[in-house]
Amino acid sequence: MKIVVYLDILLVTNFIAGYFLLRAAGWLAGASCPALRALAGAALAAASTLILLAPALAAPLNFAYKIFTAALVTLAAFGWHGLRPFLRAGTWFFVLNLGLAGFAMLGLQRGGMNGVRVHNLTVYVDLSPMTLVLSVLAVYLAVRLVLLVFGPPADGQPWQLELSLAGCEVRAQACFDTGFFLRDPVGGRQTLLVSWPAVERQLTAEVNIFLRGYFSGRNPLPPKGLGLRLIPCSGASGSAVLPGLTASAARLTGPGRTLAAQNVTVVFTAEPLLDGQFQALFGQEFLMNETERRSKACT
Repeated sequence: MKIVVYLDILLVTNFIAGYFLLRAAGWLAGASCPALRALAGAALAAASTLILLAPALAAPLNFAYKIFTAALVTLAAFGWHGLRPFLRAGTWFFVLNLGLAGFAMLGLQRGGMNGVRVHNLTVYVDLSPMTLVLSVLAVYLAVRLVLLVFGPPADGQPWQLELSLAGCEVRAQACFDTGFFLRDPVGGRQTLLVSWPAVERQLTAEVNIFLRGYFSGRNPLPPKGLGLRLIPCSGASGSAVLPGLTASAARLTGPGRTLAAQNVTVVFTAEPLLDGQFQALFGQEFLMNETERRSKACT
């Protein structure tokens, strides 16, 4: 049976769906998706469905078109902040689209599946616009409910970090990471993870000579008065022991608050952090006062 595709309904409903799904994907990925960017991404998502009206294409071209348009929509909505954030936001957008398809299929159960057309890897469902919009809102509200119950992921907003280390002032952008479990096993101090290549130019020659020797496999002596601590670290790339030096003071300025601490253990890594978006990471323990940290250490 021939299905009539109404161009205005196709574009409007996909625009609405794209907007709400992009905003929901941003919440789940902890990525910024302002309304104007979401509108731009939704417009591209709606325009991409016009492939439904084109002549039949070969399968490789269809896959290439899908990947290209998906990347374009994700870039328009979230911008480029590194490969990992890009893939995370794009994956959530894809998963939510699958969820929408499931709700739409439920809407067809009563009337049968005669209104489904697949062309150029694009699915057209002969649903009323109201049913499709309600399906989108169902997915959107489901995401809001999950976030209400479990809380949102870390939003990735930058904190401005200022360190006093070996007589020099180091400034960097830091990120609060809910999965940050790096600990100073000796003194129980607040701990920061800093990417050495990102702040190398701000450090003294003495500190850089030590870190360069350490990461090249030698056993150099640490700078005097900085109290070297060897911190075990486990990550996706494996386990390592990283050098920790004592900063006499640290100051973090973030959304609506400022944190200050004395004698902080600064753990250096030779790798970029979060695909180079930030130069430092810190966790929940840094937000605790001394009494809370000692209490946690004893439990």
